[in-house]
Amino acid sequence: MHRTVVLMILDGWGVGPANDANPIHVVNPQNFKYLAENYPVTSLQASGISVGLPWSETGNSEVGHLTLGAGKTIYQYYPKIMMAIQDGTFFENEVLKSAFAHARKNNSGVNLVGLLTKANTHASLEHLQALLLMAEKEQISNVKLHLFGDAIDSPPKSILEMLESLPAEKLATLTGRYYAMDRNENWSLTQKTYECLTGKSGGAVPNLAEYLKKFFERNASEEFLPPLRVDPAKAISSNDAVIFFNFREDSIRQTVEPFILPNFDRFARQLPENLYVATLTRYAETYPVPFAFAGDKVDRPLGLILSELNKTQLRLAETYKYAHVTYFFNGYHEEPYKNEYRVLVPSLNITHPDEHPELMASAITDRLLEALSNQAFDFILVNYSNPDTMGHSGNYDACLKAVGVIDQELGRVIKAVEQTDTVLLITSDHGNIEQELNPMTGVVETQHQNNPVPFYLVAQEFKGRKFPNQLDLRNDTLGLLADVAPTVLGLMQIPKPQDMSGDNLLRHLL
Repeated sequence: MHRTVVLMILDGWGVGPANDANPIHVVNPQNFKYLAENYPVTSLQASGISVGLPWSETGNSEVGHLTLGAGKTIYQYYPKIMMAIQDGTFFENEVLKSAFAHARKNNSGVNLVGLLTKANTHASLEHLQALLLMAEKEQISNVKLHLFGDAIDSPPKSILEMLESLPAEKLATLTGRYYAMDRNENWSLTQKTYECLTGKSGGAVPNLAEYLKKFFERNASEEFLPPLRVDPAKAISSNDAVIFFNFREDSIRQTVEPFILPNFDRFARQLPENLYVATLTRYAETYPVPFAFAGDKVDRPLGLILSELNKTQLRLAETYKYAHVTYFFNGYHEEPYKNEYRVLVPSLNITHPDEHPELMASAITDRLLEALSNQAFDFILVNYSNPDTMGHSGNYDACLKAVGVIDQELGRVIKAVEQTDTVLLITSDHGNIEQELNPMTGVVETQHQNNPVPFYLVAQEFKGRKFPNQLDLRNDTLGLLADVAPTVLGLMQIPKPQDMSGDNLLRHLL
């Protein structure tokens, strides 16, 4: 028998204020209380410069898992592209210039496709505005905007305000991200998006402002906007150029694939001829299209190091977060490493996840307990998506229930850990559920928060020990997300590689 190290990611579970804005504080989960009383707990920075984002920028699931697996801070796409805009190299980017050249040669249009958002999690309004400026510089007037409504990373019903910053005459289509950014293989949603983008279907909207007003009166948000043709004459057409401007990869792939994959067979499509398709970043290694900006490489993520030493690994998550515990945690590496096994628990196929705050947490715990009982793995990475998914819903009651669900599942895991030779590390990738109400206005918030995240260390030999900041986790962080991978290696008595700049948190124990 050998010891198993479990890294549990409570997605979107930060260290929030001790008031009613924080569902975790309101519920006062007893198993977390037990851990804080008996085992070491500290807090880690998970936003801003600590994860390679600009100061005060909130973290996100992609960045969080990438940093957790890399063991170092990776310079993220958003600031990298912003620097290119500021120094002018953005406007000389060969991939982007080729898109405009294609439209110029064919006397056609340039389609800009992506998320309209106040946040910088999946896309950036500043990047879109830079592309519009580039169109002016390239003297291309036929620009068509195909935008996705947010309401998850941006405040609900804020889309009209954002649209005011863009040229209304260029708006072609508008589609909620529920349809346009599905990542759960609900291909019927993707098909509706594709057919709207290409002008084959989608509701025609002669008066968008009036339509949105009535839509919001039904207590709906722009996330669920059905595919709308604001200007039916501006569909993606033969000889056009198409630039997908989301910089985050995972949630845009389904919408991109019918435009670029020769053997695409998820639904019947009528593909416009002679399209030039480019993506702002590299969405997948196998995609046969040019991309404008490459990400920083992670040469030796934790998963590769463990694989090289013939350690067995299990990656466990439901569909919502499967890419995060695999592709992102492995430093943008798609295929499993040797001795890396993956278990995908299918997410519920429902429009409103907040109707079932439990999601697939119980099934995930069942698989985790089975693995611990068998003692077959050296390292297990498991993600519970409930906190982030419910936090994004804006449903406060659902958030309360999700906290209770996570606490219940944690109780099951703690019992198994204390009965086996297991070390359990519990942390998060970013904040969200810990601040569901604006502290100044009381208005519901659905976006990520830049709060620190907790880090629990659970094993028999650590019982009764403390981290020095345990009494003030919110204001006195001890480390960064980049410190988690070196800590895992330390627990497994594996030397930290030279390019892993994170710190082993064990050395701070009192």
